[in-house]
Amino acid sequence: MNGEGRVAGRVADYLLARRGLLTRRWLRAVRQQMQVCPDTREAVAGLINQLPGLFAELCALLGGARGDDEVAMRAAHDARAHANERWRQGFALDELYLELYLLQRCVHACVREYFASAPSREGQTATHEMIEQFFGEAIRGAIGQFQSQQDRRVTEALAKRDVALARQHRSDERLRMAAEAAGLGIFEWEPDTDAAVWENERMYALTGQAVENGALSAGEFIAQIVHPDDAPKLQEQLEASIASSKDFHAQFRIRRVCDGKTRVLEAWGRLVPGIDGTRSVLVGTLADVTQRVSDEEAARTADRRKDVFLATLAHELRNPLAPILNAAHLLRRSDASPHELRWLQGVIDRHGRHLAHLIDDLLDVSRITAGKIALRKEVFDVQTAVDRAIEMNAPAAAQRGHRLDVTGVHGSSLFVYGDITRVTQVLSNLLDNAVKYTADGGHIRLAAAETGATVTITVEDDGIGMEPELIPSLFRLFEQAVESAAARKAGLGIGLSVAKSLVEMHGGTISASSQGHGRGSQFTLCLPLSDAPDIKEKSEIVSAAVPVEARRVLIVDDNEDAALSLAKVLDDHEVRTAGSGAQALRVAREFHPMVVFLDLALPDMSGFEVAQQLRQQDTGREITLVALTGYGQPEDRQRTRDAGFDHHVVKPARLEEIMRILARG
Repeated sequence: MNGEGRVAGRVADYLLARRGLLTRRWLRAVRQQMQVCPDTREAVAGLINQLPGLFAELCALLGGARGDDEVAMRAAHDARAHANERWRQGFALDELYLELYLLQRCVHACVREYFASAPSREGQTATHEMIEQFFGEAIRGAIGQFQSQQDRRVTEALAKRDVALARQHRSDERLRMAAEAAGLGIFEWEPDTDAAVWENERMYALTGQAVENGALSAGEFIAQIVHPDDAPKLQEQLEASIASSKDFHAQFRIRRVCDGKTRVLEAWGRLVPGIDGTRSVLVGTLADVTQRVSDEEAARTADRRKDVFLATLAHELRNPLAPILNAAHLLRRSDASPHELRWLQGVIDRHGRHLAHLIDDLLDVSRITAGKIALRKEVFDVQTAVDRAIEMNAPAAAQRGHRLDVTGVHGSSLFVYGDITRVTQVLSNLLDNAVKYTADGGHIRLAAAETGATVTITVEDDGIGMEPELIPSLFRLFEQAVESAAARKAGLGIGLSVAKSLVEMHGGTISASSQGHGRGSQFTLCLPLSDAPDIKEKSEIVSAAVPVEARRVLIVDDNEDAALSLAKVLDDHEVRTAGSGAQALRVAREFHPMVVFLDLALPDMSGFEVAQQLRQQDTGREITLVALTGYGQPEDRQRTRDAGFDHHVVKPARLEEIMRILARG
C-alpha cells in the first residue's frame, strides 16, 4: 500500500470513529435546509437506516478493502435503494439531491478536521477526490433511480388514463345508443355564454331545426321554438335550476321549425363542471312526449267519464227500483181495485223490463269490448226491425205525448242480411234517445229509403239538439249529452257506443247531425241491402189463446222468491220447487218432472252436476232441462249445451219464452 492509500485508510478509521457525530451533523443540516424533513422519531430512524450502506461503502473505498469498480457498483446500489425509499416517502428529486449533497459536505468537513490535526497534509487532495468521485456516482445512481421511478409512475398514470378514456368512450357510446333507441336528444348548454351543443341528430329531428343551420342556444330555443304560452315558465324553471344547482326538469310545448306542428317535449338536465373547471355546463336530454301526454289526458277524461257513468248507473238503477218497491207495498193492501191491480202490474212490468234493458246494455258493452259478440245473421225485412223497435219504445213515447211519424217502411221490402235482434236494438236505442231528449208533445220522425246499394234509416226529432263540438265524441263509451230541462234522464252513455259497434259489425255506418242547441237532432243509419229471401220463414209464436197441455214442472232456484213467483205464473201446470241440488234430486225421484227449470248457481252443488244426475235417473231421458240463469255469454250457452241442457234462458226470463218451451214439451 502506498502512502496515499495509508492516509486514506487512516481517514476511513477516523470517519468510522466519528460516525455518530457525522450522522448528527447530517440530520441537523437536513432539518435546517430542507422543506420536507423528518420530524418524528420514526422518520429520523428511517433516514438514519439509509445511511449505513453508503457510509460503509465510502469507508471501504478509503480503506482500500475493495476495488474502485466494486465500490462504485455498491455505492450505486445503495444509492438506488435510498432513492426508492425516499420516493416511497414522497420526496421530490431536488430534496433527494440535497440530502445526498449534505451528506457529502458533512463527510468533507470531517475529513478536513482530520487533516487539520494530522502531522502532515499528505494525501488530503487525493482523499477529497476519492470522496467526490464516490458521491458523484452515488448521486447519479440515486437520481437515475428516482427518475426511473417517476417515469414509471407517469407511464402507469398514462396507461390508467388511457383505460379510463377508453371506458368513458364506451360508456358514452352506450349512452348515445340508448338515447337513440329511446328517441332522446342530447344537448349541452353553458349558462355563462348561452352557447349550446347538440350531441346527436335526434335533437334536430325533435325540433325540426335543419342540421346545416346548427344548434340553437337556450335563448334562441325559447324565443323561436317554445310555445309562447309556455316560454315564460320554461325560462323561470331554467333560471331556478341554475341558481340552485339542482337538476332541471320541464315539460313544454314547441312549434317545430320545419312544419309548425305543435309537439310536447320533456327536458331533463344536470349541472356538471366544465372542461376548464371554472364554469358549469348543463348536460341534458330532450324527449317527445306528445303521445304520452295525449294518452294521460285521455285516461283522465276516461276516468271522469267513468265516474259520471257510475253515478248515473246508480241513479238509473235506483229509479226503477223505487216504483217497483212502492208497487209491492201497495199490493199488500186488501182494498186495491182491479183497475189499481192492473196499474200496479204495469208499473212492475215496465220498470222490471227497464232494469233488464240496463243490464243487457252493460253486458253488450262487455261483450263488444272483449270481441265476444256473435251475430246470428239472416235475411230480413227492415220493416220487421222497425216495427219491433217502435213496439218497444211506443209506451214511453205515448207517456210523454210524442207524435211518431214513420215513412218509407211499410210495403217497401227493403231486405238486409244481418242479426235482426241487433238491428232492432240499434233502432230502439235511437228511438229511445229521441224520446229522452225531446220535450213532452214533441215530434219524432222515422224514415227509410233505398240509397244505391244501401238502406238508409233516419231518426229525427225536434228535441234539445246538440252543439257541433259534441257530435265527434257522441259515440264514445260513457259519453252523454248535457242534461237539460227537456231531458228527463241522461241515460248511461253507452247506448250509442253499442249501436255504433253493432252497425259496424254489419258493415254499415251511423252518424249524427244537429243545427245546434234547441234545434233537434238527426241520426242516420246505413246498412248494405240484400236480395230478398226465396222462402220467408215464419216466426214461431205461441198464442196465449191456444191451450197448452198441463205438465209436471220442477223449478230449482236457491232464490225462494224467484222460484215461488215463477211457480205462481205457471199455476196452470203441476209445479214443484226446490232450493238446493240435493232437494231437487229428491223431489225429482218422487215427482218425475217433465220440464226442469234449473238455476246453475246452487248452494250445495252446481246446476251442471244436478243435470247430470237427473239424466242418470230412470226417467231422465224424458226430462226437458232448461238452464235458468243470469249468465248469458255465448260461452255460457255453449257450456250448457255441452252439459246436456235442452234450452238456455237468461234471467229475467220472458213469459213468452217460458210458454214456448212448455208448449214444445
